[in-house]
Amino acid sequence: MSNTSLPIAVLFVLCASNVALATDIAPTVKASIHDAPVDGIGDTFNNPPFEGLLRKTSTQEDRAIQEFDVSAFTSTTIQSAMLSGRVFVNNSFDNGPRTFDFLLYAGNGTADLTDFQIAATVVGMGSYHPPNQSSFNYSFDVTGVAQTLLSGGATWIGLKVVCTSNPNFPNILDEGMSNLAILGSGTTGTPFCPGDGSGTACPCGNNSPLGSNAGCLSSLGQGAQLVASGNASLSNDTVVLAGSGMPDSSALYFQGTTQQAGGAGTAFGDGLRCGGGTIVRLETTTNSGGASQYPFGANPSVSVKGMVAMPGTRTYQVWYRNAAAFCTPATFNLSNGWELNWVP
Repeated sequence: MSNTSLPIAVLFVLCASNVALATDIAPTVKASIHDAPVDGIGDTFNNPPFEGLLRKTSTQEDRAIQEFDVSAFTSTTIQSAMLSGRVFVNNSFDNGPRTFDFLLYAGNGTADLTDFQIAATVVGMGSYHPPNQSSFNYSFDVTGVAQTLLSGGATWIGLKVVCTSNPNFPNILDEGMSNLAILGSGTTGTPFCPGDGSGTACPCGNNSPLGSNAGCLSSLGQGAQLVASGNASLSNDTVVLAGSGMPDSSALYFQGTTQQAGGAGTAFGDGLRCGGGTIVRLETTTNSGGASQYPFGANPSVSVKGMVAMPGTRTYQVWYRNAAAFCTPATFNLSNGWELNWVP
């Protein structure tokens, strides 16, 4: 059943309630809080479409906040957490480099005026200089701060962005690009072949801001993520491969015997092919809500479907249909790669 051309197999419907380890979290609370005159106290909310407004002058200040629902990870140990997104210009006047602090706090799932001045921890800084630059992407490893908040019982993690240069106006925190990617402690194995440009660059510069835990950007403006959980044992195989951040379309899980191009991957469609060697198709599913997993229902286990007869290393990846034209004639993309070391 070895096949390197990765043809489409028979589709079947996957219920979202059966998907495990969905780590890609978008903000569901978004607001910009206005302070005038400047006294460090939030006074009013900015009206749509300025929920992400960032501004600072001698007479007024606007801070953008977002909150992420992390209730699935509350009071648990996580493996990693990555915060990413984009700030873009809303007025290109040259008032010098514009600098920002990014802070995390324990949220409550509601936009409150007090979020303007709520106690928070700086997790990163960013800057750009309009009009020569129209935006900048940020990506911060926030594992330590996120773990502290979760261990303290937080069910929401809030992001607050503060202008640190003056004058600094106006900018927008892009709600469509914001993402908090969390890997739970239940994962097993190691991600590789990121679509963030640290290995082989993505085919048309569509590098992901999500680091090593995602593939190249798709038409959704994010990279698909693959994680594995369970026991990679031939005598007791409980491995589950879970993909997220994909369009609602077909997704094909496949296994390799090596890391393609030493782990950097090679260009393939809109993404990078990470797995190499002998390729084995595991299953094609239909994404529901951008997520899927293998195995599902009565499907054979990963080791059986992947014909893993002896202990050793195998690599895994998700190929998915991206029908919306993105950056190459091919209408498909791939997740990051994931490596498992099978034991007896």
